[in-house]
Amino acid sequence: MLKENDPSIIIPIIAFSAILILLAILLIVFINIQQRKKIIYHKEKQLLQSQFSQILLQSQIEIQEQTLQHISKELHDNFGHIASLIKINLFTLQLNDTDKALAKIEDTKDLTRQLIADIKSLSVSLGSDRIAQAGLAKAIETEVERLNKTGEFIATFQLRGPMPDIDADKALILYRMAQEVLNNVVKHSKAKHINILLQVNENVFILAFSDDGIGFNAEENATASGAGLRNLQSRALLINAHLHIESLPGNGTTITIGLPL
Repeated sequence: MLKENDPSIIIPIIAFSAILILLAILLIVFINIQQRKKIIYHKEKQLLQSQFSQILLQSQIEIQEQTLQHISKELHDNFGHIASLIKINLFTLQLNDTDKALAKIEDTKDLTRQLIADIKSLSVSLGSDRIAQAGLAKAIETEVERLNKTGEFIATFQLRGPMPDIDADKALILYRMAQEVLNNVVKHSKAKHINILLQVNENVFILAFSDDGIGFNAEENATASGAGLRNLQSRALLINAHLHIESLPGNGTTITIGLPL
């Protein structure tokens, strides 16, 4: 017969109670860790969202600044020239010579049509809204047209296959990254040929740039503190894109941006 204070009963009860207490402590610790992880996750998520919003706003401002610079240049170099020719034609119009007057009027009409077409073309390229309206591919193609218009570069644009549906905010940041790459090529590469390729490869949207410029040491540059490269890297990180740079002195440069779809 078992007694009330029999060690054979008390020891298992104590051991079982200790196990229950230990499990309870472990459960409390586990819940506490999970809660802390959840808090940290939400804080990191809020931080990333804040950074994304800041980069998005910065991209919008940068695009607007570049647009204003482009407008200023077009007004000075192109529109101003055409307007001056129209003014000269009108002020030198000789009404007493019908044939010459009609010829100048026709020439003025042609110049006016060209001016209207150029204004319309410029209005289409205004601001960051055009990325959403015209699409990323069209916006980059417009940049290529601008490069070719300078006469200093031979730029090509190729879209392989259909353009995927990309979130408007990500498209805006991709476009700003494209502008930054092209600006670096124009300023530093001494390239003549610039090629841009857009395609989808295994559920990844690829935006690739290549040039035949002087190139640089990509490994050394990766550890440098250049603002341009840092901007590309931070923007790629925020939209979960991969940035790959291939370059060697004398061998040109290839920059590839891959955005998972």
